[in-house]
Amino acid sequence: MRTLVIGDIHGSLSALKALGEYVDFAPDDTIVTLGDYIDRGPNSKGVLDYLIELRKSHQLITLKGNHEVMMVNARDSEQERYFWLLNGGEATLDSFRAANLKYIDPVYWDFIASCGRYYETGHHIIAHAGLEPETDLALQDDRNLYWRRILETEPHKSGKTLVCGHTPQKNGVPLVLDHAICIDTFACGGGWLTCLDLNTHQYWQANQKGETRKNTLD
Repeated sequence: MRTLVIGDIHGSLSALKALGEYVDFAPDDTIVTLGDYIDRGPNSKGVLDYLIELRKSHQLITLKGNHEVMMVNARDSEQERYFWLLNGGEATLDSFRAANLKYIDPVYWDFIASCGRYYETGHHIIAHAGLEPETDLALQDDRNLYWRRILETEPHKSGKTLVCGHTPQKNGVPLVLDHAICIDTFACGGGWLTCLDLNTHQYWQANQKGETRKNTLD
């Protein structure tokens, strides 16, 4: 039984499909996705559809990223809508062939609403972005969980390793610090989508061309 963590997808459906086949997700795997399913890449709707279906057959834990937060906020404020569109929201609307968020089916809003803030294992804390080091996990502010950059993080008082995304590693290689691992490897920008096995530290990657590769964290 594996615990697998997948980095920021950002509409990169071709990479996600290739990664799923390469890793060969099993029903007894626990698969944790770090959020940022939408925006920037070409097929946000397709990514959401893939994850909604994967949930039906696998143990899938979906976390929320800052881009899902922006999309939800964009429903209620013109200023937030403008901010979201500036940060890749237009690509999401294009994938839904929708001129406005009101035309997006409730099933997708329900999916986003169901996404968690973090996930914890015996040795790891999994969150989209970062943590405040002296705050209990349940009391973490959304600004830390969704917006803090990995280089702004410090070791958490629990002693557990943070596994996060949010800070793109444009060289395509996960960033490993003493207290944290970032697996956002820039899938939507010509990089790779990463899946990390927390037990073995092996990781698999796929890109939008369908190319695959694997390695182990240093």
